[in-house]
Amino acid sequence: MYRVKIAGRWTEAPKWALDLPFEVRPMRGFTVAAWPNWRPTLELLAKATARAKRKLEWVRIHDHTGTRREPAHPFGWVITETGEMYLCSYDKGTALHELAHLISGDSHGDAWARKCFELHRIWLRGAAITAADLEVTRYLSGRREWKRRFGERPPKQPVPKSSWATEGRRAATAGRQVAARRRHQPPPN
Repeated sequence: MYRVKIAGRWTEAPKWALDLPFEVRPMRGFTVAAWPNWRPTLELLAKATARAKRKLEWVRIHDHTGTRREPAHPFGWVITETGEMYLCSYDKGTALHELAHLISGDSHGDAWARKCFELHRIWLRGAAITAADLEVTRYLSGRREWKRRFGERPPKQPVPKSSWATEGRRAATAGRQVAARRRHQPPPN
């Protein structure tokens, strides 16, 4: 491990992470023990961006492993104009999903879905291909691409749990309960 300053912050990073063609920016609180989990995904991104002849400037990564905030559903985003990527999970399908945005320049349209399916077949193996394809079918363009490739509708996917939606519902319920209590209280003297 090397103690290095990345994006203005001192952190510990292994040599292999420092040798990637893009800067890896671990978030505050990132634990050294999480680096091995990230290695396959980050190395895949390095190979895939080189093959696609696309420049990825940096990737910000999180360490949610083993915490209550560990995402049940992988999450990431990319800023296509600047080549900046954010990943909250070392899931390869999510990394390829974001890379498809970078390569296609498309949001969640047909060009993006086509590129996702192509990337899955190049960089994933076995059941991981189908799992990643099914994640893409959460979007209308992904369902169209599935039907174009396989001649049938994709199987229905469960809606992933969202901590934002869950917390939002709890807050809304609590707000309604407070409002109801206020309506039933006598006015102050």
